[in-house]
Amino acid sequence: MKRLTLCADDFGQSEAISSGILQLVAAGRLQAVSCLTESPGWPAMAGQLKALGTDHQAGLHFNLTHGFAAPGPRSAGFSPRVKQGPQAVGPLMLRAFLHQLDATSVRQRFIQQWQAFEAHYGQPPAFVDGHQHVHALPQIRRIVIEETRQRNPAAWLRVPHASGFLPKVLVMRAMTAALAASIKRAGLASNLHFGGFRPFRRDFDFAGFFRDLLASASDATLVMCHPGLAADDATDPIAHCRQAELDYLLSDQFAADLAAANVSPGSCLG
Repeated sequence: MKRLTLCADDFGQSEAISSGILQLVAAGRLQAVSCLTESPGWPAMAGQLKALGTDHQAGLHFNLTHGFAAPGPRSAGFSPRVKQGPQAVGPLMLRAFLHQLDATSVRQRFIQQWQAFEAHYGQPPAFVDGHQHVHALPQIRRIVIEETRQRNPAAWLRVPHASGFLPKVLVMRAMTAALAASIKRAGLASNLHFGGFRPFRRDFDFAGFFRDLLASASDATLVMCHPGLAADDATDPIAHCRQAELDYLLSDQFAADLAAANVSPGSCLG
């Protein structure tokens, strides 16, 4: 039987996303949840996630590209007033490859997000990855590995080395060899295989995509997903895709597809 770790990204990004992910955790459909701790909603959502027990791992979704708003009068609410600067991933990638990032600022941002995780979840992250995979970029990966090793050497890091020919997959494949080698040199664990890259089109057949993924997946595969409740959210470019993922992952068909592919929840670490 093949082992699969299903990880939902973007927990904390919005109430709609977080509520959908909490439904999946409560239903036993997820093995990992990756958390955006800069969100003004993180303190409240962290408590709700922690209350669902220990059958899932919670990790840090290191963010350098999504702009959150500062909390208003309700510190745990999702009603911000002042935006904190978003950063487009393309220019960030260019500066990283040219080694022009301010490493001190990146490190400070990572430490702040890690500390926010511990403060509200009550323990260090079990794993670390990056929003839009920024942790795989030059300069950034060194900081992420160094700080993770110092703060929780038992944590594992995501290596998004998927197969396929989507442009995003090809770019990530070019970056992940160096990431995987750096993680290994640091003595940290990482996932053995990876899947989940998909086009975010409104007409995309997520159920069919996932069945194909299950059929072709190797043992010990980490699969990312992006579920959530339907929402009219101009700050979320994939808001139109989240409900379909949530509906499938909550369905009896998802459980049947796992069984048909001889896949069960399990460790993705190699």
